[in-house]
Amino acid sequence: MLWLLLLIPLALLLYWELVIAEGVHLGPRVVVWLYDLAAPRYERIKKFDPAVEDEFLGHPLVEQLIAVDEPRVLDMAAGTGRVARALLRQTAFDGVVFNLELSRRMLEHGRGETALWPGRSPWVRGTTQSLPFADATFDAVTCLEALEFLPDARAGLCECVRVLRPGGLLVATNRVGRDALLIPGKTFTRRRFQQLLTALPLEAVRVHPWQVDYDLAWARKKPLL
Repeated sequence: MLWLLLLIPLALLLYWELVIAEGVHLGPRVVVWLYDLAAPRYERIKKFDPAVEDEFLGHPLVEQLIAVDEPRVLDMAAGTGRVARALLRQTAFDGVVFNLELSRRMLEHGRGETALWPGRSPWVRGTTQSLPFADATFDAVTCLEALEFLPDARAGLCECVRVLRPGGLLVATNRVGRDALLIPGKTFTRRRFQQLLTALPLEAVRVHPWQVDYDLAWARKKPLL
């Protein structure tokens, strides 16, 4: 009976860390391993609705990029290409979306999901802590529902800004609400998230509620003096 009393809290602890927190407190290797395991079921788990994705992601991004000819976009921690699909479905978008993903199996499934747009959605395996791109490469960088799973969210945001051209668009989310409390040390309060962004070389920073458990930030990289 004693072993059962000990097993229950251990099982709850493992469920919390491996399922709810997605292994984030155990290091990036565990996070990537879990995403490798989940990759075949990821689309079924997320249940992305193309109409909803177009309304809340694709259309707003295109509006912000409409003045840029053939924009280059980077989606950091791209998963299975959510941002790429939302953008490439828009007839007004004539650019390319680069997808950065560390999980090999997520990357493989993402390539399949974006195969409708050959040449316009390249995939790159790499880490968010040191992006394999030169400074000022992209017109926009997105990081959606991923900051809380990075080894260092601040470093990840700095890398996003580094690869943005002056005037380029940054779009990032921060997990808020009850779920954020279940990932201690990996999320920011709304006030702290705003402060974190304004401490970077960004301007026109706007943060607003987005979907159920996230705030969405829009910002522009400051021009060179």
